[in-house]
Amino acid sequence: MYEQKDVNYLDVFRDKIDVKQYPGRWNEVLAFLRNGGASAEPSKANAFFRSFRRETVCRHLDISPDRVVFPHHHRSHSYYAYYGSPLRDDPVLVLTADAWGDDMNASVSLAERGHVRVISTSTNFDIARLYRSMTLLLGMKPDEHEYKIMGLAPYAKSQYIEEPLAVFRETQYVDGLGFAHAVVPPDRYVYFQKKLEGYRFDAIAGALQRYTEEILSAWTRNALEATGARHLCFGGGIAMNVKAMMELAKLAGLDSMFVCPSASDESLAIGACYVAHYDRLVDDKSPRETLRPLEHNYLGPALAADEVRAAVDAIAADGRYRVRGHVAPAEAASLLAAGKIVARCVGRSEFGARALGNRSILADPRDPLIVGRLNEKIKSRDFWMPFAPSILQERASDYLVNSKGLAAPYMTVAFETTPLAHRELRAALHPADLTARPQLVSRDVNSGYHELIGAFEQQTGVGGLLNTSFNIHGEPIVQTAADAVDVLRRSDLDALILGDVLIERER
Repeated sequence: MYEQKDVNYLDVFRDKIDVKQYPGRWNEVLAFLRNGGASAEPSKANAFFRSFRRETVCRHLDISPDRVVFPHHHRSHSYYAYYGSPLRDDPVLVLTADAWGDDMNASVSLAERGHVRVISTSTNFDIARLYRSMTLLLGMKPDEHEYKIMGLAPYAKSQYIEEPLAVFRETQYVDGLGFAHAVVPPDRYVYFQKKLEGYRFDAIAGALQRYTEEILSAWTRNALEATGARHLCFGGGIAMNVKAMMELAKLAGLDSMFVCPSASDESLAIGACYVAHYDRLVDDKSPRETLRPLEHNYLGPALAADEVRAAVDAIAADGRYRVRGHVAPAEAASLLAAGKIVARCVGRSEFGARALGNRSILADPRDPLIVGRLNEKIKSRDFWMPFAPSILQERASDYLVNSKGLAAPYMTVAFETTPLAHRELRAALHPADLTARPQLVSRDVNSGYHELIGAFEQQTGVGGLLNTSFNIHGEPIVQTAADAVDVLRRSDLDALILGDVLIERER
């Protein structure tokens, strides 16, 4: 169940081909499937279906077929992980891991002098697919709610974890730079449904998270030893598990680590661009200088001035809101300090899954009761899911246990926190274990957001804010001014910063 081999190609590609416009191509698909295409070797199936993808791209962009290339899935993950990061010290260990991509689901590479060399690959890494099966087993949506399992895990009591953990441990283990099985479940869902029957839901989540951390830590230790590297970049869907990344960051012998934003498949396009550019380089010695790291993650569309004016004009006529232009950071900070929940929609939107201040809902992190307000009136999130803090870069050491001084601009690695954070950032920490998935905000990267947090610090002494994505649960993060105003109307937000305009709800 839910195995890569079980993909129904007929359903997948029916939606990708305009049957009425290309009846001949659809008949070609049917013939391929009738002749055993669905069970064909991955390379054969990929080659066949690539022709449709190439045709679609060429027609859409009006380009010749020879300009379309297909960078390898895991090569794209590894190039994004390394070239997108600021790590350029030699050597750098580059790991990728996910459910499946092209012909593998894990890889070990070494980056030296700007070049990435593959050392080992695996086809039997189980963790991502196991997480998917356990998401279904616990009544949530596979390929969507895996992060909820990670959020649930810290609530499990240690005495309840041991037995389900033993169930996971008796299947797969680390074997050098790869993975081996003591037991190969014929069907993960059915196998673990029987084995885990009767165990608490939180214990299953906690055991799975612990097992994930054990497997990844053992694998990474082996790879560090084999390569001699002291720096690590991690890519692929498994990199989205911020608690596992936290455990890797603690490993002895590791000096630095970086995880790029949204390292799952949504960033494959960036990795593919790095691959294509690398392959076109004439000078062997130029990758370090030519393939520049990400400077920031504000890669989405910017708010247009006329768009903001139209949205403000529309809501100004509504007597339930008060509109003020040219709002100063201190004004917005005073609302937050007074316990108001304020959304911020300014500049270019963030790429990926994490809101980083430009499309965020913000609140005072000192008050744990504000979590209930956020969940009940605005976000409608599961009660166990934590929020996250945006912290001034210069206050990082006050709040985070980060002895290696790791960079954390993108909320991709979790950290344990200090007693001061427990007092001043409590609402933005995980309620069960008081860890944080922080965004460290620097003036150079986002001066406006830095000024707002700085103004809040001046008024309260607290150098951070509770930050969650600007959306209603289950909906995309807002992009446009109209989106922002729509969420303001449909939720119980107290105020909205739209560009430099402050819109307050009249209470």
